[in-house]
Amino acid sequence: MRVLLIDDNKDIADMVRLCLESQEDVICDVICDGKTGLQSIKEGDFDVILLDLAIPDFSGFDIFKALKDDGTINSNNILIFTASSVTDIEVQEMLSSGAKGVLRKPLSIDDLIGAVERFRPIGG
Repeated sequence: MRVLLIDDNKDIADMVRLCLESQEDVICDVICDGKTGLQSIKEGDFDVILLDLAIPDFSGFDIFKALKDDGTINSNNILIFTASSVTDIEVQEMLSSGAKGVLRKPLSIDDLIGAVERFRPIGG
């Protein structure tokens, strides 16, 4: 199972990667900036994408909008992964536009793993 984490906080990214890769057959790629993250989504084949919204310069909102604008948002399993103050209205808009869920930081390891495991390919 391939996971892409786009988060500018290196400490959080390292912790999440270690937690996820402790699971069987999970590889977690970490990208710390939005533009590289968007490029990785377009070029990669990920089972799930954890997308932080509060990334400087090119935010998770920008990534989400770019994927929505080019029509590829629904072909990606995007979980919004954020500590930022996202309103319930913004969450609902993102969910109705193609996000598959929202994980608010801080969260438990069990919640993180459970959310990601929902997207494990059959037989994978």
